[in-house]
Amino acid sequence: MSKFLSESWLVLAMGTIFALLLAGAQAAFGPRIAENRRAELERAARSVVPAEVGKLEEATVQVEKEEKTVFKCLGAGGELVGWALVDSGFGFQDKIKLVVGLSPDGGKVTGLQVVENVETPGLGNRIEEKEFSDRYKGLDATEGITVVKQGASKDRNEIQAITGATISSEAVTRIANSVLSKVRPKLDELR
Repeated sequence: MSKFLSESWLVLAMGTIFALLLAGAQAAFGPRIAENRRAELERAARSVVPAEVGKLEEATVQVEKEEKTVFKCLGAGGELVGWALVDSGFGFQDKIKLVVGLSPDGGKVTGLQVVENVETPGLGNRIEEKEFSDRYKGLDATEGITVVKQGASKDRNEIQAITGATISSEAVTRIANSVLSKVRPKLDELR
């Protein structure tokens, strides 16, 4: 027992040193990480609105007990050219964060971009690909979007799941439906 105690000081000292190093790294790089995440969100907001976005105005909307981020996308002349709604939820592996674009009247989906995910490489993480996100363009934002394995029809507000990644496809659609049903009705307050 005394041998254990006499040798454990090294483990405790190393643990303390590494904890201090990690805390220092977090303090040093935390603001840069936050800034990079913010820039990525703004790029995604601009990409889901088809019109040229001159300025983004960020707002938050209270939904139940959560605050949701909304970007009001303005053209060069200050006119409303669309909306970008940010939300997250859980997929097959972990959290998925995405941005959904809407037309100025809030009636049509103009784009979707996944900005964070840790889904299965080569399968579920294909939700980041343009081919998948383009399936949402033009869908009716006032009705629920459904996922089918084959034969999707925009007339029925459907998208086709990624082969081998149905759960991830359904998760993205569930998150999009959630933000559309909860935040879209509150857009009039932000006009």
